[in-house]
Amino acid sequence: MTPVVRLLLVTNAVVYALQLLADRLVPFTAWFGLDPVLVAKGAVWQLVTYAFLHGGIWHLLFNILALFMFGTSVEMALGAQAFAGLYATSAIGAGLCSLAVAWGQHTILIGASGGIFGVLMAYALLFPYRPVTLLVMFVLPVTLQARWLVAIFAWIELMLLMGSGTGRGLGQVAHLTGLLFGWVYLRGPGWVAGWREASRRRRLAKQYRFVHEGRAAHDALQAEVDGLLDKISKHGMAGLTEAERRRLYEASEELKRL
Repeated sequence: MTPVVRLLLVTNAVVYALQLLADRLVPFTAWFGLDPVLVAKGAVWQLVTYAFLHGGIWHLLFNILALFMFGTSVEMALGAQAFAGLYATSAIGAGLCSLAVAWGQHTILIGASGGIFGVLMAYALLFPYRPVTLLVMFVLPVTLQARWLVAIFAWIELMLLMGSGTGRGLGQVAHLTGLLFGWVYLRGPGWVAGWREASRRRRLAKQYRFVHEGRAAHDALQAEVDGLLDKISKHGMAGLTEAERRRLYEASEELKRL
C-alpha cells in the first residue's frame, strides 16, 4: 500500500470512530461537516474536515474500498506529493462547488467522495484501457475498461442530480465536481505549460524585435555620423553647417545610449 493512501485510510477510519463517540457528547458532525451557513460565519475549516466524516459504516467502507482499489495505482504513477495534491484539490474543489450550490442553506455535507471521485478520474486518465471488474449487487461480475467505468459513474451521478428535487442532490454535485477537479488537476499542468511556453515565445519575439529594431536604428545613426565625420575630414569643421554640427552632437549622444 502506498503511503498517502495508507494515511488517508487510517485517518478516515480513526475520524469516523471519533465521530461516533463525539456525536454522543457534542455536535461534532455539525462542527466539522460542511454547513454553508456556518462557513459564511467563518467556519472555513469545514472545507477540509467534511471530507473525513461519514454518514454510516457503509458510506465509509465504500469510500475506503474505492480509495484502496484505485488510489494505490494513481499514487504509484503520480508520486506521493502529486497524489496528495490531487486528492486535496478534488475534495476541497468539490466542497467549494457544493457550498456555492447550497449557499445560505442550513445543510451538512460529509464524506470523502469528492476526493475519491477525483482519484477515479485520475485513474481513468492514467489507465484508460485497464480492465476493472466489479461485483454488481455483490453477485454479478462486470468487467469494463476504466474510462467506461468512470463515464458510467458520471452518467449515473448526473441522472441522480437531474432527478433530485429542489435543495437536494448536493452529494451528486460533490461527486461530479470531484471528477471535474480530478480532470483539471491532471490536464491543468499541460495547459499551464502551454500558456507559459506561449508567453515565453511572445517575450522572446518582443525581445528580438526590440534588439533588431535597436540594431537598425544604431546602424542608421552610425551611418549618419560617419557621413558627417567624412565631411569634417575633407573640409574641416568649417565645412559643416550649424544644423549639421548640432545633428552630429545629437546623433553621437544617441549612439552612446544605444
